[in-house]
Amino acid sequence: MALSFLLRFRALTLALLVAGCQGAAFDQGVDSADSVGAQSERVTAQVPDSLRLSLIVPREVRVGQRVSITLRAENIGGRPLELYLRGRTIAFDVVVARADGEAVWRRLEGEVIPAILRLEVLTPGQVLELGAEWDQRTNGGAPVGAGSYEVRGLLLTDAEPWETPPATLRIVTR
Repeated sequence: MALSFLLRFRALTLALLVAGCQGAAFDQGVDSADSVGAQSERVTAQVPDSLRLSLIVPREVRVGQRVSITLRAENIGGRPLELYLRGRTIAFDVVVARADGEAVWRRLEGEVIPAILRLEVLTPGQVLELGAEWDQRTNGGAPVGAGSYEVRGLLLTDAEPWETPPATLRIVTR
């Protein structure tokens, strides 16, 4: 089991070095990392061509705690998929909004995305995982308060971005 983990870790590290992407991880098949615990929520959208786009966020965090957010693109079909994605490193956005729809934070706010298309080929069952962290501050730097927020993930493509349904995140004081 330890040897299997080391071989998989080495293959993942090599894939990241070859791909030259930061914040992205590639995974083959399904393992324990795919299961979402009771403390997290996964929302999923079926996007074109057998690609499942999922967003994983905690259901609840304390005020001031960093929020880990994962956007996953998974080939659920039986043939390889060619994805034309934007950016030198894969460009993806995360939007956090209040319950009334007002956006308080966007991961890519103020960022310049190079006009570069990147071809990623996902084999059947392969997963592309992108991670972000939110420090519970608005794009202006002000801390947000306790309450309920909606989180959406967007994967930037050569056309319109692919978007997940909103996931609910509660920020609590206790």
